[in-house]
Amino acid sequence: MKLIKSLSILVVMATMLISCGEEKKSSSTEKSAAVSTASTTKASTGPLAKFNFEEKEFNFGEITEGDKVTHVFNYTNQGEVPLTITNVRTTCGCTAPDWDRKPLAPGETAKLTVTFNSAHKKGTQVKRVTIQANVEDGMDVVTIRAKVNPKAEKGTM
Repeated sequence: MKLIKSLSILVVMATMLISCGEEKKSSSTEKSAAVSTASTTKASTGPLAKFNFEEKEFNFGEITEGDKVTHVFNYTNQGEVPLTITNVRTTCGCTAPDWDRKPLAPGETAKLTVTFNSAHKKGTQVKRVTIQANVEDGMDVVTIRAKVNPKAEKGTM
């Protein structure tokens, strides 16, 4: 009986170690793929697209916990070729981006809409939105900020 218990514990520990190792491999593979993509875009010798944002940072000011707030970042392609956004990443699941997936011709304007859900957030919040595209360095970043005040307790007024 002791032998079975010991073997069971050993199998569980081995499984945990193996699965942790797989997660690390996956993470490093993702990082090297991201670096490879950015390096490829940066190393491109041909003409590139170029973001020109009207603003790269927006402060919502003070909001109440649970509020959903949205801001639109307007931008123009000031490059020589159509601007193609391949991915938009946020630093948190509380921030959701929306953008036009069609290539943007030189001189045309478009918008990136960012919605922040302040549920379960308190204090100063700073969220970065990384836009991957065919631009110099392979990406650009916009930032939103807010001071989230706690929601008033029910029955206290």
